[in-house]
Amino acid sequence: MKAFATATDPRSWTDAHLHAWDAATLAAPWFAQAPQFAGRFDLSRYAAEGGVGGGVVFVEADMAARDRAREAELFAEWGAASGRAFATVAGIEPGAAGFAEELAAIARVRGVTGARRVLHGGDIPFGGARFVADLRALGAAGLSFDFCVRWSDLALVESCAREALETTLVLDHLGNPPLRAGWSSPERADWQRLVARVAACENTRVKWSAMFENAGRAVTPDEARPWFEWCLACFGPTRMMWGSNWPVCFVNARLSQWIEASAALAGELTPDEQAAILGGNARRVYRLARS
Repeated sequence: MKAFATATDPRSWTDAHLHAWDAATLAAPWFAQAPQFAGRFDLSRYAAEGGVGGGVVFVEADMAARDRAREAELFAEWGAASGRAFATVAGIEPGAAGFAEELAAIARVRGVTGARRVLHGGDIPFGGARFVADLRALGAAGLSFDFCVRWSDLALVESCAREALETTLVLDHLGNPPLRAGWSSPERADWQRLVARVAACENTRVKWSAMFENAGRAVTPDEARPWFEWCLACFGPTRMMWGSNWPVCFVNARLSQWIEASAALAGELTPDEQAAILGGNARRVYRLARS
């Protein structure tokens, strides 16, 4: 693999998990609980806050169902205007009655190469026969699916991966590990076991992202290292992608802190491993392209 992204130069990184929206045109039910996010978070703001300089993967942000297609269209507009290589992980709801129509709508939007439904709230059932059938339909349409789940639900992710073998499934945020409980906790051991089982499915990938959100604060490279290294050992450097999860993780921390912590850990890897995790894998999985 040709090394084009390096830990020492975040301008070369691809962000595999970037959120963006304009609350003037998109509605999210969760804005009411987090009014600090009810504004405009676009690529200009991302750059001003120290975002990386390479390609971007826009990821849906749990907008109201009626706004999912419009969100994907907004990503296409902003991606094209930016001149960056980009792709979109659009909002969709596998298992829902209107899935086929929603899939047709998002698949028509330029740049859509993946889909996601936020499932970490614990109030949305998933993993049944209809859900799995829709995962297979995504794969048949050439789209991946991002799982954003609680770490305690990883057994369901494994089951889905084994039943939808032709669909690329991406585990967001290292499986949302129990960072607040700590590395010495029994929860950590359970998370390790479950992550390893998900990683044993060859159609799965993982995103190295949202560690600040899961910890509830900025974490140091030493604090992040064991969680990162476990996922790297399980998935290998060809199935891991770096992401910022901007702006969600950065209410009480700075994006630059996450980039600095990530650079410190990635800098311990070989040049080819850096190139893969910091850009190449995301470009391949999501088929990033310039407008």
